[in-house]
Amino acid sequence: MSQFGMQMPGGGQSNKSTPDVYTALIFLGVVAMAVAVGMLWVNGSKLAPQKGNALSVQEEGKIKINQ
Repeated sequence: MSQFGMQMPGGGQSNKSTPDVYTALIFLGVVAMAVAVGMLWVNGSKLAPQKGNALSVQEEGKIKINQ
């Protein structure tokens, strides 16, 4: 049939992967989590006893907030 220029219906369709609404939602979720982690790191650095180390723990009863 192709020698006469006739094509089967649906034969030319290809399954290209394109971003959809779920991809956009996942991307938004990753961006939101990155922003949240950044905010937690900045605020944790303010509360940490060692300057700039957000993972250090303060001693019980001696909690100070650096500004």
